[in-house]
Amino acid sequence: MDREQPAPAGRLLFLGLIGAPYESDTLTTAVRIADEALRRQHRVELWTCGFATTLTTVQVSGVKPRDVRAWDARYPTPAALAAHLLESRGGDFRWLVCRYCAEERGALEQIPGVRIRPPYEFLQRATAADASLVLGVK
Repeated sequence: MDREQPAPAGRLLFLGLIGAPYESDTLTTAVRIADEALRRQHRVELWTCGFATTLTTVQVSGVKPRDVRAWDARYPTPAALAAHLLESRGGDFRWLVCRYCAEERGALEQIPGVRIRPPYEFLQRATAADASLVLGVK
């Protein structure tokens, strides 16, 4: 029986997170894909556009507001998830924010490690990656 061979380590995965981040589970999906790729020793660039640029602003705390149905449960915010990946994975993970989208939404103050980039880099980075996946609005 033939077994599928794992991809060679060190490939670059580009994830684009576009639009309203809470419209669906795209944020959770992107973070899970990024985390698994990093566990498999790949490099990941996660690019945010639109309102997704607000996920990692300095105004966002580390814990989501409490849920009355599960008062004692604590859930990390997207900014906390991004900070964890940035700190734990070093140069293998980059969280990138579209400058124009961030400027339009007043989201230029990002947490440490998040890089604000010009929009033309989206296509450059997506085509330079070994694999690209864009999640977001239709």
